[in-house]
Amino acid sequence: MTENNGLLVARAYHRAWSTRDHASAGPLLSDDLRVEVPINSYAGKADFLEAVRRTAEMTSTVELLAALGSDDEALLLYDMTLPIGRLRVAEHFTVNDGRIQRIRQVHDTAALRAAGFGSQG
Repeated sequence: MTENNGLLVARAYHRAWSTRDHASAGPLLSDDLRVEVPINSYAGKADFLEAVRRTAEMTSTVELLAALGSDDEALLLYDMTLPIGRLRVAEHFTVNDGRIQRIRQVHDTAALRAAGFGSQG
């Protein structure tokens, strides 16, 4: 059984950022990338890639727990260890023409907010 295009692209992106291969992560993202995350917002692809780079630099481990997908979407579930502790993340990717057009990320923000990330309001 082979993986489909959406899952292949999402896994390639995940592998690139989590191994700090920033040069490989960028081309997998569409120029009109849309990102939905619980904390922060991004003006565009370049802004988001800078945030990914900073996050990867402070991440000590990433463990992929599950990966599901179809031709045009994928869902990855993983744990990552940051200086503030372990964070479980679910990311839903929409893929078109071999590039990620949208990322929706869900995670518990309590530890992040306690560490001073995001708005406190």
